[in-house]
Amino acid sequence: MSMETLKALDLNIFFWINGHHTPFLDTVMYLMTRPDFWVPFFAVVVFLIFRHYRKQAWWIMLCFCLSILVTDRTSVMIKNAVQRPRPTHNVELQESVHVHTFANGKEYRGGHYSFPSSHAANSFGCVVLLIYFFRRITRHAWWIFPLWALVFCYTRVYLGVHYPSDICCGSLLGLLCGSIVLLLYRFWVRKRPFSNENQKITT
Repeated sequence: MSMETLKALDLNIFFWINGHHTPFLDTVMYLMTRPDFWVPFFAVVVFLIFRHYRKQAWWIMLCFCLSILVTDRTSVMIKNAVQRPRPTHNVELQESVHVHTFANGKEYRGGHYSFPSSHAANSFGCVVLLIYFFRRITRHAWWIFPLWALVFCYTRVYLGVHYPSDICCGSLLGLLCGSIVLLLYRFWVRKRPFSNENQKITT
């Protein structure tokens, strides 16, 4: 498949998602694209981590913070190097892109650059850790976490601030960074002496 074909496919998927909009969905998608919308979800996550992991919970929370820091900084660094304009800032496309308009008439267009998506990188970096640390809590319901990340990322395309390729590459970046953080944690666990209780939880 040629690069031109991939670009055309990227645009077709983008406009299909962005084009299926309603005033109600505009508001919902804007709220769901905001990290603070998910505070109740992550409050439950943090509660369960401290409930099941106890003293190790602080180290696990550090893993999440490290993953977000690495994915966010790396994605921003790549954005500034690639400098791909968002659809909402692309002079050839911006007039055709549907954007969310606030009550005061201001439009939501995001920052200037789009590749890769930091939302996708951050969320999928967390997904790696969530699936691993919740494997004994959720058991067969591990799919909850990638589903959350997919919904979170979908809002970015719907709102016109990312191409699907931004999401795909951001997701891969997040999976890579999250996996590295998890490997470092597992290495640290093996080198650190634990009580029998902690060892039973983490191994």
